Amino acid sequence: MDELVKKGLGKLGILLVGGTILVASLLPGVSSYAAPDEAILSGSYGILHPVEEESPAVERQEYRVQPGDTLESIASRYGLPVSALQEINGIRDADFIVEGQVLQVPARVVAHTVLPGETLSEISRRYCVPVSRLVAVNGLTDPDALFPGQEVTVPVACDGPEAGAVIPALPVGQLSWPVMGWVSSPFGWRDGRPHEGLDIAAAEGEPIRAVRSGRVAFAGPRGTYGNTVIIDHGDGLETLYAHALQVLVEPGQWVEAGEVIALVGSTGRSTGPHLHLEVRLNGIPYDPMLCLTRTRV
Repeated sequence: MDELVKKGLGKLGILLVGGTILVASLLPGVSSYAAPDEAILSGSYGILHPVEEESPAVERQEYRVQPGDTLESIASRYGLPVSALQEINGIRDADFIVEGQVLQVPARVVAHTVLPGETLSEISRRYCVPVSRLVAVNGLTDPDALFPGQEVTVPVACDGPEAGAVIPALPVGQLSWPVMGWVSSPFGWRDGRPHEGLDIAAAEGEPIRAVRSGRVAFAGPRGTYGNTVIIDHGDGLETLYAHALQVLVEPGQWVEAGEVIALVGSTGRSTGPHLHLEVRLNGIPYDPMLCLTRTRV
C-alpha cells in the first residue's frame, strides 16, 4: 500500500485489513459492537482507534485413537459434532484417522440453546470463543441463520460466572412502549454495522416513559448517545434511552413502569428527534421488538 495512504489511515485511527476497514475502541465502557452513532466516547466525538482481540485458547485433552475408532464414534463419545474434531485437529477427511493417532478434544463442552433474537456474536462473547470456531465446530453454513431453540455446541474457553451460566429469560412481549411514534431504524445491521437498539421517531419534547420499573443507573450526557437514561431492572436486565432533549430523573432514583423519565430530543449524534432504545440482558443487546408489547398503550 502507498505510504501516503498508510499515514493517512493511521491519522484517522482506521485499520485496513484485507480490504476491509475495521473500527474498534480502546476506551473503557465502549462497546466495540456499537454503531458509530451510538458509540460512547467519554464526552467527545471522534473516530475510534483499532484494537485486535486475541482469541483465547480452548482447554483441551488428548485422546489416542483405538482399533475400530472412527471420528464419528469419538465425537459421539464426547458429545461433539464431527466437524468440531476436524476443526481442532486440522483433519480434512473425516474418514481418515489411524490407530495410535493423538487427537485434541475440547475439555469442556456446553450445549447452548439459542434465545430469541440471539446472534452467534453474542454467544461468542458470552463463552469467550471466536465466532470462526463456533462456525467450524457446528458446521454452520450461514452464521446469521440461527433460530430460537437451536442447540449450538460450544467448546468453552473461559472460566468464571459467564461460562455455562444460566441466562435469565428475556421479558418477551412484557415491556411497555416508551414513546408513541414510528420505528425509523430497527435493531440489527445498518449500513454494514450492528445497530444495537431500536430507533423510534417522535416529536421533540414528547415524554419518554420507563418500559418497566427499576432503579436509574445512569442519567446525563453520554457521548454520541447524547442525553441518556439507563435503568437497571434487576436480574441482569437494563434498558437505555438515548438522544433525549432533557433528562428528568437522577441516578439512584426508583422509577415505576410508565413514569416519564425524559423528553424526546436529538442530542448526541442524531439526524432528527427520536428515541434510541436498547434492551440488554447481562450486557448483551437484544432486539427491543421482542420485548415490547404488541399493542402500544
